[in-house]
Amino acid sequence: MKNSLSTNWLVFKSGVGKYLIKNFDIFVPSSAGDSKTLGKFTQLNINQIFPLLSILLSKLKIKINIVPIKKFSKIVKSKDGPKILKKNFNKYQSDKSSVHNYHLIYGSLFKNRAKVKKILEIGLGTNNKDIISNMGKDGKPGASIKAFKSSFLNANIYGADIDKKILFKEKRIKTFYVDQTDISTLSKLYKKIGNNFDLIIDDGLHVSNANINVILSSLEFIKKNGYLIIEDIPFKTKPIWEVVSFILSTKYKPMLVKTKQCFVFIIKKN
Repeated sequence: MKNSLSTNWLVFKSGVGKYLIKNFDIFVPSSAGDSKTLGKFTQLNINQIFPLLSILLSKLKIKINIVPIKKFSKIVKSKDGPKILKKNFNKYQSDKSSVHNYHLIYGSLFKNRAKVKKILEIGLGTNNKDIISNMGKDGKPGASIKAFKSSFLNANIYGADIDKKILFKEKRIKTFYVDQTDISTLSKLYKKIGNNFDLIIDDGLHVSNANINVILSSLEFIKKNGYLIIEDIPFKTKPIWEVVSFILSTKYKPMLVKTKQCFVFIIKKN
């Protein structure tokens, strides 16, 4: 993608059609035509491809597992897990309970929290407003990994973020730099922190390509019966995640959990 100045100049000089053709190669029709017409069909292709794939799944009677969060929280009967996670999310001012109801997920994953040994969360909650996907000036970087530390008392907690200024280290917590759009930085991260994770969470850059980079990089580093969780998936992107879920279902147990604000995508390793 061109920088904003050259992009603006391209759009001004040649129109949106030529901009789309130049920047979205795989969606451009393999047809003759002027840039305005080709640009129009490129835009249609971008907007329609995943909804059409979703319809195709439906036509083939392939059902994607979508579970309401309250039903999910009853799959693993943890008596006190959700309450403890909610208490700790609120204590450290994470929005996982106050804005979302994710305590119902994280408190229900494991019957015995004492057996959880390794957790990684990508996205620490930067409060730098110049960085995309920030938490705003009142955000509390590291809030959720501190909550996980207080909830899983025998676990080492790892965190990663693109904002190097918020990285920190304390007892049972280590944090590292990562850029989810650059898959090589995810590979370097796992070389540092190893494998056998009970839980890996993506709460970083909330965009599908970055999420899929995390999936591609992380699946081999989860232990048996461990989980990979993608947070904050907009309802409007459901068709994308139906396709991802279908692909993964051949070897894993994926599901979309419907929360009060969005979807959460959960992969359990068999």
